Amino acid sequence: MQNTMVSYRRVSIVTGCFHIFKRFNSLLILSLLALLTCWSITSYASFKLESTTVILKEGEGRTSFTIDNTSANPILLVTKLVDLDGKNLSKQILISPPVARIDAGQSQQVNFVLKKGTALNTEVLLKASFEGVEQVPGNATVMPIRQEIGFLIQPNAVPQIKTPWQELLLSTSGNNLIIKNPSKHVVRLGPQVILVPGNEVVALGNPYIMPGATKQFAIKSAPTSVKVTPLSRYGFVQAEVTVPITR
Repeated sequence: MQNTMVSYRRVSIVTGCFHIFKRFNSLLILSLLALLTCWSITSYASFKLESTTVILKEGEGRTSFTIDNTSANPILLVTKLVDLDGKNLSKQILISPPVARIDAGQSQQVNFVLKKGTALNTEVLLKASFEGVEQVPGNATVMPIRQEIGFLIQPNAVPQIKTPWQELLLSTSGNNLIIKNPSKHVVRLGPQVILVPGNEVVALGNPYIMPGATKQFAIKSAPTSVKVTPLSRYGFVQAEVTVPITR
């Protein structure tokens, strides 16, 4: 009788474990199916910008920029300008339209208009942000895609030059490298410079030096010159140049 009860208990335990495993297995399968389903319906907006930088000339007062929708569905495009120097010049530029619906395979022109009476004594660099959200039918998960590029304002009083980095003044003070831009031009540079001799790498933090700005970086060596990677007005990498250190 006792053996029979033990056997019965063992069978009950095994049967219970089997049911628990079966239930767990079913839940696991359902969870995996849910994950796979979510993955399969996630959608990403895809769009192409006209160029790598928007340039607005004060003399013209406005410029247009084209965005192509390369997605399979319509996208909702939101355009914004962001200040990089805290001067709030972005508020002096009207964006039309700030929000636009672009059908699949179609293009949209976004206009940037400089408000009349805006005083410009130097070049100004802003950040243009384009965020697209694909409009997908059903309950698909939609992931917005944002592209950010430079927005350069060219004043009438400041002539355009091809090599603004030549106006930089580099010096050292103690254990610091000092980079000064005394000009009225925005100088766009690669993310780092290399000190010579010694090949010490110094991260710049931002890929630009604003007009009249002075940047200071801690260094360990005593350089006599600095290798910099200039960027063009449109942000393209130029040939590396060596700038002497002034004492």
